[in-house]
Amino acid sequence: MKESYSLKAFRFLIVFCFLTTAIGKSQEINSFKDLNQIIKNSSKYDQKKRTEIDSFRTALKNTKKSDLLVRYHLNEQMFYQFKFFKRDSAFYYGIQAKNLAHQINDKSLIANANMNLADICVSSGMYKEALDFLEPLKINEADKTYGSLYYGVLGRCYGDMAEYSNTPYFNKEYVKLARKYREKALSLTEDGYFFHYFLKAFNKSKNNQLREAVDEFNILLKKKNMPHDQALVHYMLGDLNKQLGNIDEAIIHFKEAVIFDITTSTKESLAIIKLSELLFKKGDLTNASILIRKANEDAFFYGAQQRKIQVGEILPLIEQEILQIVEKEKERIYWQYIIVSAFLVLAVCFVIIIYIQFRKLNKAKKIIADAHQNLESINKQLRNVNEKIKSRNIEIKQVNKQLLEANKIKEEYLGLFFTQYDGIFEKFNSFMMIMKKSIDEENYEKVKRTISSYNLKREKEKLLENFDTAFINLFPNFIYEFNSLMKEEYKIKLSKDQFLTKELRIYALIRLGITHNEIIAQILGYSINSIYAYKTKIRNNSIINKDDFDQKLLKNTTLKL
Repeated sequence: MKESYSLKAFRFLIVFCFLTTAIGKSQEINSFKDLNQIIKNSSKYDQKKRTEIDSFRTALKNTKKSDLLVRYHLNEQMFYQFKFFKRDSAFYYGIQAKNLAHQINDKSLIANANMNLADICVSSGMYKEALDFLEPLKINEADKTYGSLYYGVLGRCYGDMAEYSNTPYFNKEYVKLARKYREKALSLTEDGYFFHYFLKAFNKSKNNQLREAVDEFNILLKKKNMPHDQALVHYMLGDLNKQLGNIDEAIIHFKEAVIFDITTSTKESLAIIKLSELLFKKGDLTNASILIRKANEDAFFYGAQQRKIQVGEILPLIEQEILQIVEKEKERIYWQYIIVSAFLVLAVCFVIIIYIQFRKLNKAKKIIADAHQNLESINKQLRNVNEKIKSRNIEIKQVNKQLLEANKIKEEYLGLFFTQYDGIFEKFNSFMMIMKKSIDEENYEKVKRTISSYNLKREKEKLLENFDTAFINLFPNFIYEFNSLMKEEYKIKLSKDQFLTKELRIYALIRLGITHNEIIAQILGYSINSIYAYKTKIRNNSIINKDDFDQKLLKNTTLKL
């Protein structure tokens, strides 16, 4: 059945109103025309980046395997090429550089490789892994050859951890550490370099000296900086102006940062997300949608989990706003239909025009339907990412539990160590004074009696008894948990005042993380064969597979918190 003239006239007026609204926003959209064109040409910039990477890859391929130092520097260059372009490739070449540094046996090269790996881990949201890479550098952390970079990465890592921590206790601690390491990094940077000026202004921004920070970043912006450095300065000015309420100024700086990021093929970009968020709040859904799609594409290409989360916070809001606009359009259409119905006579004059506009409207509906389908696909991907993040959070909680347990054990046994040390020192001091006095008096019989009265075996037993007391204080249920894994006839029963048996002491040391038979033998004063025999006997008398006994005991043993 053909549509009535009134319906066609009504649809024409709807399209006319829509076009009028679009013209009203044309000036704002055109202001982003240059940026949108750059986004369209992003594949060309990426191809240029790949060409640069291929030149280094070719050089690396043609280098002899025996030229370790040359291969190290080429792998390092490959790392820098991929650092802001693709995370997993940067990590791969960072690992290769580290392996070569170890082969060369150059501490400075090893340190530099570790800092590069820590840096890429922070960019990827892998904060624990970043701290693990930095851990070996603590021994020489005051070394000025890498001190500023070392503390800079630490400051950035703890700063990001504070931003994503929901627990006030940890958030406060991370903020404190981030400030400490940033200040230390600044003190080690040399005046006249970009990093010195940037870090100085950045520290002020984090200390709520926002206007002073803006002034310093504006001064730094006027210097001849590298494109990526210029993007960083624009981003900071955008973020600071946003905090100060200067939204239009913030948009200008974020836009410049995005242009620098795209033209340098920087996929690890926060500026594009911030710009999309501001445009969304201003109601510019067209440009906000273009930017957030680009941000989503870059986040998945680069592989940064935190960027995927940030995109996931904005993308559904834009989708919801688009759906609300569609609903408002439906409501507006309803009322316009009623009005247009009163002008049926005029509809005859517009039959041809209505037909043309009707075809355009159908095309627009198809575009909206395709966009909606695409958004659903992206949402599905985001849900998968969120599941992975939840899984990673569970792993982090388990690691935190292990760290708390290790700290508790460390505190207890450090206290025991110092207490024992003071006691032994006092006894040894008293012994030396008696011996000295007896020798001075030439009373050698007294010297012999004093030596014979010193019972080393008893002292050793006292030390082990104190070890037992400290261990049972940490693990009050250890004996019960140990016996729960043993056959009934082999369960160990202690009297009220009895200390741990030889077998229990061996597994107490294993529970504390001492697994080597040689070390256990030295501590307890047994032979290695005795330790092996005791362990074999216990495992054979357990109710579970003897190969799984140690792990099962460690898992079942509970620490007193």
